[in-house]
Amino acid sequence: MLLRRNPIIVTHLRSIEPSPIFTAFRPIRRSFTMSSQFTIDTTLPLPNSSVKIPALGFGVYQSPEDTCVKSCLTALKAGYRHIDTAQYYANETQVGEAVKQSGIPRKDVFLTTKVLSAGSSVDDTYKSVAASVEKIDKSGYVDLFLIHSPNAGSEARKNMWQALERLYKEGKTKAIGVSNFGIGHIEELKQYAQTWPPHVNQIEACHTCTP
Repeated sequence: MLLRRNPIIVTHLRSIEPSPIFTAFRPIRRSFTMSSQFTIDTTLPLPNSSVKIPALGFGVYQSPEDTCVKSCLTALKAGYRHIDTAQYYANETQVGEAVKQSGIPRKDVFLTTKVLSAGSSVDDTYKSVAASVEKIDKSGYVDLFLIHSPNAGSEARKNMWQALERLYKEGKTKAIGVSNFGIGHIEELKQYAQTWPPHVNQIEACHTCTP
C-alpha cells in the first residue's frame, strides 16, 4: 500500500536578544537528509518542555474514515511513531482506533491534533478540544495540540490559546503550539499567554507555497 505522507516540519523558537528596533523569536529549523544519522526513530526535544517529538510524522489530511484506520495501521507497522490529525480532518476517532488496534503501547506513539475554529467562549472551545482528546484517547491525552491556523483573527487566537492552556494544565495534552504563525502572531500571544513561547510552530512547506 502506498502511504500518503503530508509534510510535518517542527520549528523551534529561540529568543533573540532585545533590540530597540526589533524583539521577536527566530525560528530554528532543523533539516535532515537520509543518512545514517537520520532514521524513522529520530526525535527532537521541544523547547521549554520535557517532550520529544519524532522528526518524521504520518499525516492523515483527506484520509476518509473508511481508509484512515488501515493507512495508520500500515504506517505504524512500517515504523512511524507520530501521527498528525486535526479536528478539520474529521478522522481523530479513526487515528485513536488505529493506535488501539496496533497493539503498540500508547506512550510509544506521538499523537498531534489541531483546533481550527474558536467557540463562542473559552469554555466552549475547551469543550471542543477536550472532546478531541476523548476521541483520540478515551480518558487519556494527546502529545501535542496546535492552533491549526492564525487566520481566525486575534480574538479567536486568544480564545483557542487559553483553551489549550487549560487542557495543558490538566495534563490532557503534553505540549501546546501553533501552526503557520508569523512572528507577529507569536508576539501577540505574549500579551496574555501563561505558557509562552509555544512549544511548536508547525510550518507547512511544499513546492507551491515556498519560493
